[in-house]
Amino acid sequence: MRTYFVETWGCQMNVLDSQRLAGVLESRGLRPANRSEEADVALLNTCSVREKAVQKVFSRLGELRQAREVLGRPRVVGLCGCVAEQEGRSLLARSAVLDFVLGPGRVAQLGWALDAVTAGERVAVTGFSPTQDYDAHLIARGEGARQYVTVIHGCNQHCTFCVVPYTRGHEASRPLHEIVREVESLVAGDAKEIALLGQTVNAYRCPDTRADFGELLAAVGNVAGVWRVQFVTSHPKFFTDKMIANLSRTPRLGSYLHLPFQSGSDTVLKRMHRGYTRDGYLELVGKLRAAMPDVTLSTDVIVGFPGETEEDFEATLDLVSRVRFGQLYGFLFSPRPQTPAARYAGRVARSVAGERLHRLFALQNIVQFELNQSLIGRRVEVLVDGPAKRGSESWQGRGPDNRVVNFPARQGVRRGEVERVVVTGATAHALLGARVAGEFGGSQVPTA
Repeated sequence: MRTYFVETWGCQMNVLDSQRLAGVLESRGLRPANRSEEADVALLNTCSVREKAVQKVFSRLGELRQAREVLGRPRVVGLCGCVAEQEGRSLLARSAVLDFVLGPGRVAQLGWALDAVTAGERVAVTGFSPTQDYDAHLIARGEGARQYVTVIHGCNQHCTFCVVPYTRGHEASRPLHEIVREVESLVAGDAKEIALLGQTVNAYRCPDTRADFGELLAAVGNVAGVWRVQFVTSHPKFFTDKMIANLSRTPRLGSYLHLPFQSGSDTVLKRMHRGYTRDGYLELVGKLRAAMPDVTLSTDVIVGFPGETEEDFEATLDLVSRVRFGQLYGFLFSPRPQTPAARYAGRVARSVAGERLHRLFALQNIVQFELNQSLIGRRVEVLVDGPAKRGSESWQGRGPDNRVVNFPARQGVRRGEVERVVVTGATAHALLGARVAGEFGGSQVPTA
């Protein structure tokens, strides 16, 4: 086994898990391949949040089986991530090309699984260790200026629609000093933006000192050389007044905050087991904006939850109009295995739910266009991601509010630089900018 490729589906946590998997493989002497069909070891790191995730997995496994029959590669195929945890050993019986299954709580056991395959076994390694094995030094991060750091694993909330507690286990926070040490190492390696990750990131509690998430943010923000700190995903019920006050005082904190509300109806929120009300959510938004006047909020919304009436959905539209989110991610309700909502009566017809989702996006497009237009003339610092999708003549980066800014390339511009631009135009989904004359990015990063 000489080469590997990891395919990643899903959220930022899956991206970081893929980097962990790659790090284990590279520690065993493997090097990256360009695609799964060219690799000796192919790993599918999967997500099971949406419906039909398993069908998608088996479609891809069928393609890899054909590649093995024709090309002789990949020699080893492993299924990792949330689908692996959800389906477990049954996956081995359903796919002959699959050599092992590895849940997200067992990333550190990848080497053991590979050894078992070499010995002629097909294994499923799932479940959750009482102590998290997290070897930060083995993560194959690459050279990106934007880096992810896990601060809390799992989730205890058991929202009735969500499979995460079953696929990622119970909440387990990492020690604060360990997180700070990892951030210091990343900054020493030229990282500029640090994104702290957790399914309920603001539920963080240091297992050693009991420091809360606000105190963790302050510690990370004070690391010398950090340019910007972001975090995702926060849960509305875990914001305290003390934590909000700490947000406003945290050095280098970006102005982007992801705050899912899921539904604007109290009836639906109760059936979702979200732990807050519509009025409570709006009160929290007011407190956050009072403490952080420039904050840009993004959110998640589920449309067509069982029992959702037209009145319930209108309450969701009203909340979107009131809060005016900078970004919104909307989804049709997707019944997931083991979750209570999968058994709820009152399923909303897909045609009705689809029409509601269309109305939600139409409203949000108007809101985003108006918000983005209001930014024309503002100067912003963006972290350069690379050439824009529209073509190599333009580059793109993200500002502290996580908005995409497209701007003309200048000679010598590089990924990972901080570029200063003035906003010259806007669409509903991106800003257009021009470099501020005489100002270049790249090296001017505050030290403390």
